[in-house]
Amino acid sequence: MENDDQDPSLPSFCTRIFLVEDNPDHVFIALTVMRQVLGDEIEMIHAQSAEEALELIPRFTESDRPDLFFIDLRLPENGGFSVLSAIRNNEICAPVPLFVITSSLYDRDIAHSYELGASAVLSKPLSRARLREELARVGALSPLEEPNPSATYRH
Repeated sequence: MENDDQDPSLPSFCTRIFLVEDNPDHVFIALTVMRQVLGDEIEMIHAQSAEEALELIPRFTESDRPDLFFIDLRLPENGGFSVLSAIRNNEICAPVPLFVITSSLYDRDIAHSYELGASAVLSKPLSRARLREELARVGALSPLEEPNPSATYRH
């Protein structure tokens, strides 16, 4: 079957997600929830540290940049804030929806995340309902969209 004959109800692309998270358990939870909300048709790029993320961000091009960013705010040495700033200061990555994931209850951290350009701040553990709601709010998911199967994970 050629591309022109594909079923129009199936997605012609996968959602590229860039996740910056240093805790393997939180990576597993985030990936599980994202698959439940977005379907298995995702490609995840995972950075385990702020340093790794800061090396990858300038390498993205218009054609291969992620569709969504998810950043753990509480990386060592306030690394989440530096990653957030680097994404928003990168011309290619700046327009992409960026979600901060945090266990922090400090209003100052949440406010600072929004000041630096976060699309939303999500609390850990990640919730399907809240993720779906925020993705729909920023236009990354239609409110009635259902997930489709098939995933790729890159580290």
